[in-house]
Amino acid sequence: MKITINKSTLESIISNFQPFLEKRDLSQITSHILIETKGNEVILKATDYEIGIIAKIQNENIDKDEKVTVNGRKFLDSLKNLKDDKIQIENKDDKIQIIQNRTKITLHSFIADNFPESPKDYKNSKINIDSKNLVESLKKLLPVIEINNPRAEYRNALIDIKEYKFSFVATDTKRLEVISFNNQSVDKINFMIPKKAISEIQKFFNDEANLYFSENNIIIENDKYTFWTRIPNGNFIDYEKVIPKDIKHKIIINKEKMIEALKIINSISNQVKLIFNKNKIIFESISDEDSKAITEIELDSELNKEFINNIGEDENICVNSRHILDFIININSQNFEFGINENKNSACILKSDNFILTMMPILI
Repeated sequence: MKITINKSTLESIISNFQPFLEKRDLSQITSHILIETKGNEVILKATDYEIGIIAKIQNENIDKDEKVTVNGRKFLDSLKNLKDDKIQIENKDDKIQIIQNRTKITLHSFIADNFPESPKDYKNSKINIDSKNLVESLKKLLPVIEINNPRAEYRNALIDIKEYKFSFVATDTKRLEVISFNNQSVDKINFMIPKKAISEIQKFFNDEANLYFSENNIIIENDKYTFWTRIPNGNFIDYEKVIPKDIKHKIIINKEKMIEALKIINSISNQVKLIFNKNKIIFESISDEDSKAITEIELDSELNKEFINNIGEDENICVNSRHILDFIININSQNFEFGINENKNSACILKSDNFILTMMPILI
């Protein structure tokens, strides 16, 4: 193998491949990156068995088809110290040589045939989901997913595809977020996707891409990258039963005013008491310390006519302000709906277009 390639192009890809590598045991082949030449393409692969990535670079300077592996961390460290210019990569005697002008770096290689297989024969299992909606929705759900939770449904998101809509869901038991899109589909399927996979997807897929379901893997692919993740074992909760069907009061609130008020409260505590009356919302910090913060915002009387007509005495609820902020910073509309019931122990619900947060109150 002999490749001539731009150093900065290769370094960028190898840098993004680092989360896919085994880091604790460097004797494992999964600590390596596979470099394969095929026709006029350089194909790079990395996987830790749970998630994997393939990148393709068009290159006319290839002498023959061949495969070789190299330690991903050492490969990146070597590239960082070279100039932003062309480099040459050669495979000799189970070693990789990186050559640039008078510099030659030699790295050990593993047997390429032992490198883990990537998913195959998945092209006929395409899922009809817009890739932009997929990436943006999963990104919004990231704060809800608890990566260290022992239960699968709390450390993964759910993709739920029904006949006329598909939904993205995440929960940590204290809150549940659901983003739904109307979409006719022949598929009826649901599967979980890990938080780590969601984080990595953001790096590679900002434009058009295709989504596939194959055996135990989800595959996302565009012209440059193929990404896959193993589907976690376990069952997600019946999330539709968690969302309240009946809400006593619905209040329309300005997003920016809410953010400003909650940030003031957060200087003292993440726990906040919200007091709703006909004209305003009062925010009071809840803390065991002597420190206290109080602020308020006015309600738009035109947008809240129904609430003003129905409310009798002031209603209040105690919640985690961080949960509200995680939701409203990810909505696109100027206003959102805050739904509460008279029972202070009942779940409340926040809505903006197709995005819903169901949140349990704090019991004090």
